[in-house]
Amino acid sequence: MPPSPATDTLSLTAAVDALHGSGFPAALVRLIQQQVAFDCALLLGVGLRPVYLYDNLHHQRALLFDRYLTRHFSQDPFMQALEQGLGAGVWTLSQVSRGRLDPEYRHHFYQATGWQEEVGLILPVRGGLTLMLFLGRLDKRSSLSRDELARLEALFPLVHSLCRQHWREETPRLARSPARSDGTDLKGAVEQAIASVGGDQLTRRERQVAGLLLQGLDTEAIAGALGIGCGTVKNHRKHLYAKLNLHSRAELFSFFLNHLITAPAGAPP
Repeated sequence: MPPSPATDTLSLTAAVDALHGSGFPAALVRLIQQQVAFDCALLLGVGLRPVYLYDNLHHQRALLFDRYLTRHFSQDPFMQALEQGLGAGVWTLSQVSRGRLDPEYRHHFYQATGWQEEVGLILPVRGGLTLMLFLGRLDKRSSLSRDELARLEALFPLVHSLCRQHWREETPRLARSPARSDGTDLKGAVEQAIASVGGDQLTRRERQVAGLLLQGLDTEAIAGALGIGCGTVKNHRKHLYAKLNLHSRAELFSFFLNHLITAPAGAPP
């Protein structure tokens, strides 16, 4: 049943009050959820690779970020459709995939995370920055109805306007992540993230090289720190870049930022 006007007003007021603060994405998602129920929300800035901005995930969160942000985003039908010119609006998975979903992506994303229904909101906010807000349902919920989709489409202009106001600055604003809501010490979180960057995609030595690259060491300094030759360092760097789909140290830093924000506190390296 659609929410009452009073509920709508309270949710909208909360979203407006949260503009330009770290709590805005969560308030925006709550506003949308007053209209249509979803279990999961994920907000990304879209560029060369996705930039994490917000999520409210609780089910298979680590799995989603470990796989999606490192490898499988390029197989995402929403991302592929956006690259092909899909415009602003509310889009369902069936609309963007046209019934041809990559089997590997279906296995590694939908089956692994339990998402059974997905809607994507494409939100261009200014030149060079488009947001993608994914709204997902787990298998315990019914399919999205025509009425629910119509409510999302009617709400879209308001959501788009609020996002343009909030993200009109050059640097995308990060929300507070549930992974850091337990008061984890920042220095310890950074050290842990450096030690675990790349996860099981990298060998132990490749993770060590990645960590030293992130700390600003050059090839010679890394070779000295690890007691190996410069040529070996270059080989490790080449292999870790290939495994993580990276091409430069700048991309490694971007990759690490996503990893730092999304890695669960206390996760083993």
